[in-house]
Amino acid sequence: MKKKKYWYKLDNAGKIFPAVSQDERSNVFRLSFYIDHEVDPIILEDAVNKILPRFETFAVQLKNGLFWNYFAQNERRFLVEKEPAQVCKYFKPVRNQGYLFKVYYFQNKITLETFHALSDGNGALNFLKSLLFQYYKLQGLKIDHENKILSEKPYSKKESEDNFVSNYDKDKRRNLNEEKAYHLTGEKFGQHWVLVVKAKLKTDELIKLVKNKYQCTITQYVTALMAYSIYKETVDFIGKKKPLKIFIPVNLRPYFSSVTLRNFSLYIKGTYDANRTDWTFDNMLELTKEQFVDQLDKDKLQSRISSLVGFEKNPFIRILPLILKTLAFKIGYNILGESISSCSISNLAIVDLPSGLKDKVLDADFINAGYGLAMTLISLGNQTNMILSTPLKDLSIINHMISILVKDGLDVTLDTNYKEGYDEIL
Repeated sequence: MKKKKYWYKLDNAGKIFPAVSQDERSNVFRLSFYIDHEVDPIILEDAVNKILPRFETFAVQLKNGLFWNYFAQNERRFLVEKEPAQVCKYFKPVRNQGYLFKVYYFQNKITLETFHALSDGNGALNFLKSLLFQYYKLQGLKIDHENKILSEKPYSKKESEDNFVSNYDKDKRRNLNEEKAYHLTGEKFGQHWVLVVKAKLKTDELIKLVKNKYQCTITQYVTALMAYSIYKETVDFIGKKKPLKIFIPVNLRPYFSSVTLRNFSLYIKGTYDANRTDWTFDNMLELTKEQFVDQLDKDKLQSRISSLVGFEKNPFIRILPLILKTLAFKIGYNILGESISSCSISNLAIVDLPSGLKDKVLDADFINAGYGLAMTLISLGNQTNMILSTPLKDLSIINHMISILVKDGLDVTLDTNYKEGYDEIL
């Protein structure tokens, strides 16, 4: 039985985002489905409001407490909007009925943009799949959910659990010191605009390539792909004291038997020495594979969870009023947040839909508008989309990555949000 009224502490990963988010660093990510007809915004809005009571971790508003921010129940009607030109734009919840996510429509596309304090990619995907199912349901379509649509299952309080806290072990804490990382620099687009380049690949061809030629996973392959392209195309990386560090979020749910809809992921990283001058794609890939095996260890992951939660349990931190915590978060993030990561890769893997929806969803996007360069991957049917987003105007690294994909024999189709005439305004 669900509670009639509820509130939540922000989870360990989400606590920092309200303090550090702004126009240049929105901490918003996007998921989209392209469907088989032009979206009806009235039905779409009804669908959101139908499923919101089922997703109480999304039906919230951000409140300021004395010591911490917290989420409180939000019962306002949610309003959908026509999709803007800018992806993953920073938004103020007060102008969004208090909600920390947006639902957009444009032609045949339904888009969910989520503020990262609320959830991660896996939690948001469950919400979007349920929204899609409800949308078609309101159109009169009868589809078997096949146990793949969360809104059609009974509510479980485990969905709203903070699994960082529940997996905390004070005896497993360790030092989490990180050295600073090399950063991509260059001229940026104006008005906080982010360029998106989408490379469409055949999933079976990609799996065959990484399995037979490289004996690795897709995520390991694209991590080495990005690292090698940065090594080859930048003029200031070699000889730098700071290493290249590519951060890759790992879904922790399979490791800890979790079904939470809240944030529950940790970053592992591929780290590459800037003083080495003999890098090849192959030796970068071998190092990447070694680092993945070393870091994807349950005990090491739990140790990092315990260290992160241990920080917020520090008595000195706990007694600081929220205004001072916010200031500390901003200073700490500027010193240790973005400075320890060069760029990021996030693989949401395969979108598993009921068979009745598979011919109705034509394509899917997953976009994370990070600083420098961000890569995201999402697969639907036999298509994998590798989406690259950047605020930087220099496209040499992206071009190099795509050229390697083509040299490896993959059939690549490109799409972008850049349009003729943008040079004049950006």
